[in-house]
Order: sequence, then C-alpha cells, then structure tokens
Amino acid sequence: MQAFWVLLQYDLGQMARSWIVRAWVVLLILPAGFLVGVAASNQELASETMALYAYAFFAPLSWLAVSIFSASAISGEAGLMADAILSKSVNRTEYVSAKIASRIGLSVVVFFLVTLPLAYLLMRYAVPDATVGGLANGLVMVCVMLAFLASLGILLSTAFRNVQLAILAVMVSVLFSGALLQFLGLTWMSTTAVLNQLPQTFRGTTTVWATLRVVIVFGALTAASITAAVWVFRRKDL
Repeated sequence: MQAFWVLLQYDLGQMARSWIVRAWVVLLILPAGFLVGVAASNQELASETMALYAYAFFAPLSWLAVSIFSASAISGEAGLMADAILSKSVNRTEYVSAKIASRIGLSVVVFFLVTLPLAYLLMRYAVPDATVGGLANGLVMVCVMLAFLASLGILLSTAFRNVQLAILAVMVSVLFSGALLQFLGLTWMSTTAVLNQLPQTFRGTTTVWATLRVVIVFGALTAASITAAVWVFRRKDL
C-alpha cells in the first residue's frame, strides 16, 4: 500500500508539471471568465450560459486533454514501468491503481474547481433561471462522463503499446459513439445528447430518472473500464 501512495504522489507531481494539464486549465478558465462578463452585461440566462460553456468549451478541451494524458498513462512510460515492476519495487496492481487514481482524480478535481465557481458567478450575475438541484444534476452527469473518458483512456493505454494509437482510439471511439448513439435514439447513452440537454437539466426540468440513468450507465462504464484495465495490465507482457 505504501508503494501505491508513493506512486500516486509521484504521478500527481508529474501531472502538475505537465504542459498539457496547465494549458488545459488555463484554456478552461479564460472562456469561463469571458462568459460570466458577457452574461452579466447582457443579462443572459444562467442555464443557457452554463450549458454553452460545457458544450462549446469544456467538452472539446477536455476531450482532447484528458484523452492525451489518460491514454499515455501506461504506454507512455513503458521503460520506467518495466524497470519498476521487474525490480520488485512495486507490483502491477499498485502501479496501475496509482495511475487510475491520479488521472481520474485530477480530471474530476479540475472539473469541479472550474465549474463550481462558474455556476456560482452565473447564478449571481446572470439571470438566475437555473435551480440548485438542476445544476447539481447537470454537473454530476458531466463529471461521470469525464471519469469514463479518463478510465477508457487508461484501459486503451494498457491495451496498446503505441501512445499515439491509444490516444487516437480514445478520441475516435468517444466522438463517433456519441454521435451514433444519439442517431439511434439512445440519448441516455450518448455524450453529445446529454450535453445537448444540459439547459433543461440546469433549469431542473429533467426528470430524476433521466439523471440517474445517465449516472448509472456512465458510472458502470467507468467501473468496467477500470476493472478491464487492471485485468489487462496484470496479464500484459512487459
């Protein structure tokens, strides 16, 4: 267990120094501040502005950044990983568990550090048509989709040895699956459909069952991806 905490701290330190993470955070904050100013001066609806931020800024930026740093979690450190495991200083489960915790944990923390202040400012300075419950439901749904993206990236990072191929696989699978599922009418399984419905969700008009269904589906997909990543990595040739 001690090795897990050491690896977790080390990986979080690496992530904090990563230019991808730093650029991601800056690019999330800048449009958030701009939208608050626009919404306050033009008396825009808080729900619409929050949904616009999630759809136009947070989703594409996070799709790119999280795909890169999650899909490179394992395959991007093949040499270091092999040396650590073969030297018996850490076992496979501790190594992959630390990667999972750091990459998903960082994604979720950044999400809430950006969106919670934004939601507060919009409710204070824009037209406060959103409800607290609606905001909570919408943010939780986006959070579980973000966690799924990170977990899928880690899974594919254990499956592919080539970093670029793993990153491409994550980005393409999430993008096309969201569009395909929305086309088939399975909106509760489609990331794009969930994002499209955020204005209604923030206003509190989405049913509790609709919210729970999205959380259950993407929570289950996240758990399945994590389980599969651990299983694949434990059987992977170094």
